Amino acid sequence: MSENPFSLIGQYIRGGILPLGVAVCIGCLDPGLGQEPEVDASQMPRIAAIEPEEALDTFEIREGFSLKLAAHEPDVVDPIAMAFDADGGMYVIEMRGYSEHREDRLGRIRYLEDRDNDGIFESSTIFKDGLKWPTGIVCYKGGVFVGVTPDLIYLKDEDGDRVADREGVVFTGFGPENSRLNMQALFNSFRWGPDNRIWGAAAASGGRVTRPGSSEPPIVLRRADFSFDPEKLDFRLENGTAQYGMSFDSQGHRFVCSNSRHVIWVAYERSDVIPNPYFNLPSALTDVADDGAAAPVYRISPDEPWRVVRTRWRVSGVVRGMIEGGGRVSGYFTSATGIHMYWGDAYGDGFRDNVFVGDVGSNLVHRKILRMNQNSIQPIATRPDDEQTIEFLRSRDNWFRPASFATGPDGCLYICDMYRETIEHPWSLPPGIKQHLDLNSGNDRGRIYRVEQQGFRRPQVPRLSKASDDELRSLARSSSNDWSQTTARRLLYERGQAIESKRRPDPLPSLLASKRPLVDRISQWRGDPWGEAIVLNSLRSEKDIGKAWEASVSTASPDFEIKLAEMMGRTGSQALIDAVARRYEQGAMDSRVAESLEALRRGVGDSNVEWAVQARRSPLKRLFNRAKSLLSDSSDKLDTKLAALRLLDLQPSSDSEEILKSIALDVDAQEALVNAALERIGDTAFLADRLDKLTKEQARAVIERLAKTEEGSARLLVAIDSNKGLTELVSPTARQHLRQNLASLVEELVPSLESRADALNRYQASLRLEGDREKGAEVFDRLCISCHKTADGRGVSFGPPATSFASSGKEFILSNLIDPNREVAPQYQAFQFDFKDGESQVGMIASEDVRNVSLALPSGETMTFLRTKVKGMAGLKRSLMPEGLEQAISLEEMADLLEFLTQ
Repeated sequence: MSENPFSLIGQYIRGGILPLGVAVCIGCLDPGLGQEPEVDASQMPRIAAIEPEEALDTFEIREGFSLKLAAHEPDVVDPIAMAFDADGGMYVIEMRGYSEHREDRLGRIRYLEDRDNDGIFESSTIFKDGLKWPTGIVCYKGGVFVGVTPDLIYLKDEDGDRVADREGVVFTGFGPENSRLNMQALFNSFRWGPDNRIWGAAAASGGRVTRPGSSEPPIVLRRADFSFDPEKLDFRLENGTAQYGMSFDSQGHRFVCSNSRHVIWVAYERSDVIPNPYFNLPSALTDVADDGAAAPVYRISPDEPWRVVRTRWRVSGVVRGMIEGGGRVSGYFTSATGIHMYWGDAYGDGFRDNVFVGDVGSNLVHRKILRMNQNSIQPIATRPDDEQTIEFLRSRDNWFRPASFATGPDGCLYICDMYRETIEHPWSLPPGIKQHLDLNSGNDRGRIYRVEQQGFRRPQVPRLSKASDDELRSLARSSSNDWSQTTARRLLYERGQAIESKRRPDPLPSLLASKRPLVDRISQWRGDPWGEAIVLNSLRSEKDIGKAWEASVSTASPDFEIKLAEMMGRTGSQALIDAVARRYEQGAMDSRVAESLEALRRGVGDSNVEWAVQARRSPLKRLFNRAKSLLSDSSDKLDTKLAALRLLDLQPSSDSEEILKSIALDVDAQEALVNAALERIGDTAFLADRLDKLTKEQARAVIERLAKTEEGSARLLVAIDSNKGLTELVSPTARQHLRQNLASLVEELVPSLESRADALNRYQASLRLEGDREKGAEVFDRLCISCHKTADGRGVSFGPPATSFASSGKEFILSNLIDPNREVAPQYQAFQFDFKDGESQVGMIASEDVRNVSLALPSGETMTFLRTKVKGMAGLKRSLMPEGLEQAISLEEMADLLEFLTQ
């Protein structure tokens, strides 16, 4: 195959000859005959609402507590957020337009009052109506800041009638980059912070935020939360973000939540850190629940009728599989919402800084106790000993939707119950199910509950708006009630007498801001991710980094050593680069050595030093020569040779390619070593010629590589035409690369993909077939494992883990597999970065700060680079999962794959 592949392809086109193998491998499979099982409304009986007074009987609450109705419809409907003012009145956001009626402007703000102090808010006034999907709210100077995407507005009643007559846009630009707004990912949870700023959770919609009338450039809000001074109106990015819910504990620690991640600690704020030019701190968002994401919950409400219908299909034999994706939907966190750190004074010290979080899909309120972990700097959130298999609060009523929480003036926990028949995101509902649901059912209902401990005696709610400055200062410094202390601080700030929250010193932020190199802590914090990050962040000079390298010989963990090697490369210091190489000239050649040298190479790439120059210097050159010797020694172990191959990648040498080819041609070489060599060979002609001599798995991997470049794509197409058997090895990802690299050729040779709707309709038949889990695992290994990790740790953590699909059900999985761009979670959106050196890279943003961006790549690797190296970037508004995956899967294999994913 020495002839130029481009000229061969040109002959095919000019002669009107279509390479049959190419058409088969990239074309469409024959249509199937499957249709979605039909269901009529009689099979989906509606769940009736329960009237407020009777609803109390549907609850189970922790022993020693009781639930009281503080307000209910018609005085309040669809409550999703609340804020108590200085006199105990309650502003409530009513999101009546959820989930598909934003343009109807149904959103409102209610003002509720308990005028006789009996715990019931009997007075209700519509403070403001005509709003599109209002979300966050916080009090200030007799009015409220409210989030109404794309605007953050300020509302105030100035004539005393409890109706807003002053309105203005304070900031705008939240979420405008999204082509359609996700109603579950709008900015929310406005809180008065311990620093007397107003904080907000940005969620996933992001934005480009500006102040009306300001000439300042927009602030890009992406993967971050925000805060602003309500007087100066200086908008600042903060670490974040999650989804719906944000709260501060009594010590000023911040927590957020998102779906299955029900307790996320924000380990540090951007203002806490002294930047280190040589080290990138890990993401501040840290899961601290000891039972992890998708933790068990113990609901007592029944499955909704639409879930029951699906079960009937399976029980009748039309569709096989366990109820609700293996039963996980009704047993694990899927919709963590409104996280609240309770520090009122009505329940006793044992409840101070407890975590309360709702699961709106399971109709319950979950509680965790926050403790410091003795073996780590980070806290840990655990279930109470006597709530191991129960919940703090749960209801048999499917309509109970605990969306958010607040600590009231009386020290009790208050719960916003949106009270809806269906809470599921409309984009996540298969059409065959959605047509039978009324997503508006309940938009005329809603409740607000108060949780009381036995023996609770309701205090007289103080009117803090009338309190003197001295009274407010006393409350701000000594009150143990969240509302009293926070409101007192807010009022003092409004009066120009700011007092920040009194907090215990926090070790993590103070250590991250340390100006002293903490080399002496390497051994103490060995294996503690945050402890090691603190040490690395404290090393801000070449001298300190060198001392840490010397001290790490016998005291550091492998991970610490690898990260330190990268820092040494970033300095560009000849002495430090040589020091890394010298350490590994002797001793075992293993993955730790390879990872450290790879880290060094990445670090040098961020400096102004040329790696090729370094690789020719004595210390590194000797190390590379050692690696070559190990590859030629038949007595060395496989692990040693694999590590040596990784070092070969780092050496710009003319003979490296020949060494790799000799390994690939060696019939006695171990398969894993041959695989590693094939991954590194750059000669596309050699690889294409070897395709029919490789195992199927090796050929698949080589095809993936060839399809990524234009030259490789051309040679691959010619190879396929010569050997039709290769067509079955071309994955949808490779097929997508072929289209991109040789667009004009492929358009002439290959029919376009059938519409996603047609493909989905065709594969509905797989839902009626009995799947085989073991065969499904084989399909997963063939097509999915390159981007998704299994429960036993196999695969790549690029896309969502395989276990996350178990709670979704087969119909939902099928819909998103066929049409991966149907609903792209913001954290999985693709971005393209164009660099000043002419290179480009596509991936997902893993983390970013003012200096660096970390990009998650489909290979499972993370690429971190300086912003100064970026020429431009663009959000591609699509998933990196390719369309057409189903073309490599028969109907039977699809049934097997779905069975595997839902068990």
